[in-house]
Amino acid sequence: MSYSIEKLRSLSDEELIAQHDHQATMTSVGVNYYLDELDRRSRERAVQASDRLARRSFMVGIASTVLSVIATVAAVLALFLR
Repeated sequence: MSYSIEKLRSLSDEELIAQHDHQATMTSVGVNYYLDELDRRSRERAVQASDRLARRSFMVGIASTVLSVIATVAAVLALFLR
């Protein structure tokens, strides 16, 4: 059974999973099925790692900005209190 693109895109994730599970019991798969799933999992892990790296980089940027402001204030105070 095949859906139109419009119908396919309107299905929820749960409906798609249910359709897959129903069809999978009547279908024979080749090795690409497993390789595609391994590739999908690898991409998912890469996205998660990238997200963690982005969050940490953001926090380092915030810390760097705060330290720069503190250093600037200390330098200005040192000039005037000299």
